[in-house]
Amino acid sequence: VDPDPCTGAPVDTGGRVAVAGLISTAEGNAVEGVNVNLSGQLSNTLTTGESGDYMFDGLTSGYDYTITPSHDANAMNGVSTFDLVLISKHILGVEALDSPYKLLAADVNNSRSVTTLDLIQIRKLILSIDTEFSNTTSWIFVKKDYVFPDANNPWAEQTPSIINLNNLEDDMMTGDFVAIKRGDVNASAIANSRMA
Repeated sequence: VDPDPCTGAPVDTGGRVAVAGLISTAEGNAVEGVNVNLSGQLSNTLTTGESGDYMFDGLTSGYDYTITPSHDANAMNGVSTFDLVLISKHILGVEALDSPYKLLAADVNNSRSVTTLDLIQIRKLILSIDTEFSNTTSWIFVKKDYVFPDANNPWAEQTPSIINLNNLEDDMMTGDFVAIKRGDVNASAIANSRMA
């Protein structure tokens, strides 16, 4: 029995529950090295291993929690001149990038569109003029169960990059995210040590 934070009166918050999930690419490759932050009634941060999964246990039911993944390392991972070719074809209308995840990957300047400015940033990275993307982290995340209202325009509405758990009552084992490597539209990034 915990005290109510406003009144101090005892409140029965029930038992302890766990929240777990998997962080993987759209192709199903587990992503290692992702910092997963839990905030709310309890705060904690875990880092995913090579299996890409995480679990926060011992949470008090009845409270609100937020799960936020982040990963900003090795911007060059998966980025090559082939990505430049594919993005160029998309911009020129020759061959469109065929998934919302690829479009989000191509938007390396975080402008909510794919333009020649993205090509310039990727080229600077490949040529070692830059070592990271200036307006975004090297990986971004989208809730796995999110359905894009327009697959050809993933910026039509704000994509959910966190999971809010309000009044958590039961174990939740579906805190899954799709990880997107910026600049890597052909999915060649090494996502975990098993792939190295």
